[in-house]
Amino acid sequence: MPLPVPVDTPRLEALAEKYGTPLQLYDGDAMRDNVRELMGSFGKSFPGFQQFFAVKALPNPAVLKLLIQEGCGLDCSSVSELHIAKELGLPGNKVLYTSNYTSKEDLGTAFDQGVIINLDDISLVDSMVEARGRCPEFMSFRLNPGMGRTDCEAKSCTLGGENSKFGVPPHQIVEGYRKAKAAGAKRFGIHMMTGSCVLSDEYWEETVTAVIDAVKKIREELNIDFEMINLGGGIGIPYRPDEAAVNVPGLALKIRAVFDKVFAGDAVAGMKEPQVCMENGRYVTGPYGWLVTRCKATKDAYGKFYGVDSCMANLMRPGMYEAYHHITVPTADKDAPEEKANVVGTLCENNDWFAKGRTLPKSKVGDLFVIHDTGAHCHSMGFNYNGKLHAPEVILTSGGTKDFLIRDREKIEMLYENTHIPAEFLSSLAKDDKKREADAKGGNDEKKAKTA
Repeated sequence: MPLPVPVDTPRLEALAEKYGTPLQLYDGDAMRDNVRELMGSFGKSFPGFQQFFAVKALPNPAVLKLLIQEGCGLDCSSVSELHIAKELGLPGNKVLYTSNYTSKEDLGTAFDQGVIINLDDISLVDSMVEARGRCPEFMSFRLNPGMGRTDCEAKSCTLGGENSKFGVPPHQIVEGYRKAKAAGAKRFGIHMMTGSCVLSDEYWEETVTAVIDAVKKIREELNIDFEMINLGGGIGIPYRPDEAAVNVPGLALKIRAVFDKVFAGDAVAGMKEPQVCMENGRYVTGPYGWLVTRCKATKDAYGKFYGVDSCMANLMRPGMYEAYHHITVPTADKDAPEEKANVVGTLCENNDWFAKGRTLPKSKVGDLFVIHDTGAHCHSMGFNYNGKLHAPEVILTSGGTKDFLIRDREKIEMLYENTHIPAEFLSSLAKDDKKREADAKGGNDEKKAKTA
């Protein structure tokens, strides 16, 4: 069930007046409480458990700092994200770097920063050797076991299987570790993430069993021990009102039961149980973000349309995936009748819809519309098509009584600060202007002569 905005309507209106709309709002207190519960639940079942927050979900340094204070590491997928981790002073053993189709230059950057490198393909061992002469002492690979699952509308949220671009298939995984060992690696981990926005518990039993089976196979053939098993992220959130949230304490116990079953046998005898890690992003921050936007126009055409001042550039998921995001109108008249309506943005694209045929209270120009569950994969996916601007980010603390601007509103001037017009274009424009002036003057003189 999507969560309500953590402030009352007058306070929300005051925030909208202070920062303008569209506005991306976060609840910092709730993020802290949620990540504490996640880490505490898994920590009880897996001593030494480490959560690496997926930076791509919400790469705002203020939010990342808050999570780091709670013990999170960072899961980075690009050198830009590695840069944020470095700027925040996070040590290398708290940073996981998992990219795909990675250049040797980027691998070299990760190597120099001393982070945990998780390779997406066995050929990247050769790239690592070309970049820095050897593999780092600790190495990990991302396994694609040939299957995946999601409870999201987007098929691309299935991250494993033959139709996924990610990971090392089972028939190559042993060779990957063999190559890494020959290139200098002495300590090992393994990673697997085959789905995003998963709400079912059955998924975890299947995937955890698959990754442990891979550990057994690699260990039997190469006689290496594993210090880390990273189960990826993927814990989903209930975007729809009729969906239930994942029972995280119960999920931790179910995964613990799978480990107990495997590590109690002889298949991994002699190997200490590895540290268990995860890299949840959406689950940690997703429910605690709201896109606050104001209705600027309405239209009665082939239905009722509410046009708001945000658009797909501020929230891509509905237009890209036809993903559901709950919408409320806190400023609508309490006695207003409900109606079927469409909520759309102003982008010159016909997939710029936030909702189609949604039951909403009858609203008017000036009303605030709140789009829920925008705390992950929303602001970070923004773009500038049609010259649209990124919304500011504001975080609430102290029960919503304190608000802090953590990212400025983008300005039109920013879109053109990094552009350049060659001097010869300017000079030719000046010549064209003079020619037009001369032509115009000549035409006027000719007209005057005819009139005379």
